Amino acid sequence: MLSVREHGTHNMGLTYVQLKQGIQDWTENDSTEFTAATGSGVAPIDFCIELAENRLMREADINNFRKTTTFTLSADTNVSAIPQEVYVTRYMKNSTGDFLEEKDDTFIREYTQNSDTTGTPKFFGYTNAGSGYSSSNRQVNYLFGPVPSVDTTLEIGYTVKPSGLSSTNANTYVGDYAPDVILYGSLVEASIFMKDEAEKLQRYQGLYDRSLQTFISQEHLRKRTDEFIKGEIKG
Repeated sequence: MLSVREHGTHNMGLTYVQLKQGIQDWTENDSTEFTAATGSGVAPIDFCIELAENRLMREADINNFRKTTTFTLSADTNVSAIPQEVYVTRYMKNSTGDFLEEKDDTFIREYTQNSDTTGTPKFFGYTNAGSGYSSSNRQVNYLFGPVPSVDTTLEIGYTVKPSGLSSTNANTYVGDYAPDVILYGSLVEASIFMKDEAEKLQRYQGLYDRSLQTFISQEHLRKRTDEFIKGEIKG
């Protein structure tokens, strides 16, 4: 019987500790100015990793970052707070399986200008909450139209910002399955921090761009293509 390693599932990803060491090795920088926490409580090297993770989250629609959940929109209410972990809303549908169309708030308010008109929500958009910004109030709510006449359960598909690599989080999906992307992305940010010459920064940027494109091809194309329906991907 084959062992786990023999069967080819040995993980060649990067843990938090390995990524930090890789960044220091590539940049040949192990100074405390780079590795020790500053007055902000965060070490510049950790900030570089976080910036790279944030950049990757925006540039690649990663399958692991996708989730679904349900919430209830109360009767006679057309505004609801966006769930705190939602970064990108991918779709929304009601309990009958009908998908809501995303529209701008002007369209929705015009469509439902008569406040007495109620029904099953057909549209959703975004509106400012009208209160001060805080970590629990991002000043953006969902806006629905028409106003539901009864409590309505909605399912939303969305993208989250997952927990990043840190001293308390040794492994992440990106670290395990796209170690080259997170390494090169971190090197780009580290190069900016260290004020490297343009040639070195461009080299790291080129490595990041190339690794990102292959990762996106895997996440967007190969993992979302049904070979039974569409056949094998060629080229």
